[in-house]
Amino acid sequence: MNRRRAESGFTLIEILVAVAILAIASAALTPMVLKYINDGRRARSLSDAQTLGQALLAFQLDTGRWPVSDDGNINDAGEISRLVGLPFASIAPAAIPSGVATAPGAVNWRGGGNGGTAAALEDILIRNRNATANPLYAASLNPAAIPGWNGPYIKEVPVDPWGNPYVVNVRYLDGATVTGVTTAIEQSHAVVVISAGANSLFETSFQDATALTVAGGDDVAWTVEGQRP
Repeated sequence: MNRRRAESGFTLIEILVAVAILAIASAALTPMVLKYINDGRRARSLSDAQTLGQALLAFQLDTGRWPVSDDGNINDAGEISRLVGLPFASIAPAAIPSGVATAPGAVNWRGGGNGGTAAALEDILIRNRNATANPLYAASLNPAAIPGWNGPYIKEVPVDPWGNPYVVNVRYLDGATVTGVTTAIEQSHAVVVISAGANSLFETSFQDATALTVAGGDDVAWTVEGQRP
């Protein structure tokens, strides 16, 4: 009789108990899994931002200047306020995260206001040309003797783990001489390669009148140049 009961399989109650245990375990584990996934994405975005920032520093070391001119004319600086991790043809407000009202000038990461004119990171770091200038910056066969573009400085420009482009507020680079930016403004602003984070909203200031020291909210940023005293 006991043998027949064992051969009959699981009872409905046993199945329901097993399902309930699995549901409880799943509910307990889900927040932990989501946290690890989000932590992994933040780690990747910081790594990407650092790679892009170091490529910009290598560009400056080779050329002796910051990439703030959209035509490569050394006598015509002050045209670029931000660099965006998208092909130039794709750079439009709709393709770049917006900001939140709690961060002064946050919408300027997207454009307008202090956001000013944007250029593509890939034009600066990979292609050394844009739609109107080729080469964009003078190349050098001997950078040690004659400063010049010696890239490409990176294989490709990634989007962040949430599908948004990285943005760099190059208008505040020390000595970039962007029109409308004074030395005092440069010194009160850090320059960062920044991701808008999981909520796809910039929560970091981008405003001349508001000092920028660190990233706000869930933004992820790597500092190219820190706030100067």
